[in-house]
Amino acid sequence: MPIRDKAIGWKRRRIFLHPIDFASQWLEDGTSKVMTGQGAGTPVFAALGVAASELVGIAIGAAGDEVYAFLPIPWDLDPDYPVWARIWFTHDSTDADTPDWRVDFKLIKKQIAISDAKSSPDLTLTFAAKAVSTTSGALEVLQWEKGSLTFDEDDLAMMIAVECNGLGGADADEIKFMGLELAYTVRATVDVRETTKPTPEDDDTNPIAS
Repeated sequence: MPIRDKAIGWKRRRIFLHPIDFASQWLEDGTSKVMTGQGAGTPVFAALGVAASELVGIAIGAAGDEVYAFLPIPWDLDPDYPVWARIWFTHDSTDADTPDWRVDFKLIKKQIAISDAKSSPDLTLTFAAKAVSTTSGALEVLQWEKGSLTFDEDDLAMMIAVECNGLGGADADEIKFMGLELAYTVRATVDVRETTKPTPEDDDTNPIAS
């Protein structure tokens, strides 16, 4: 009997988008030679407040700062189940500030103009304000939020917008965005007996349709 995903207790698969994964939406400004984001606030890369960490994040200068990423739809994503997300960042202060965030997802089809993920999002996840640690430079990881995306068979990718909706008392550049973590339910089997399809194109051109 063929194996079916519904009979398998798959763990959710996780994807981590690092700050550099959001750099595809950045351009050099032509004057200062600094790569700046194309979203609101034009955020820039900056060293974390703890110099010994030797790490770089995306500095959040004001409420409404946003960054964008482009992600092909994972071939093994099961569209019948929610997509999960949580935000990672650091906070360079001893104040118990309360920033809040939102993440917008926009599905993209082949040969259709790509639009701003926030102009007409297919899914918006909000992350309520929550007090951060009073240890300066501490890593903050928000609770998971989830929502459902309605996929069409010709959806191939998604644009993702991450916005710091409010600083919650933090000063400019105290918050460094460190990445977005996604999780989804796996659907890795298909209703055929072959272990492989004739060509890679047949196998992954349309991850939602199989």
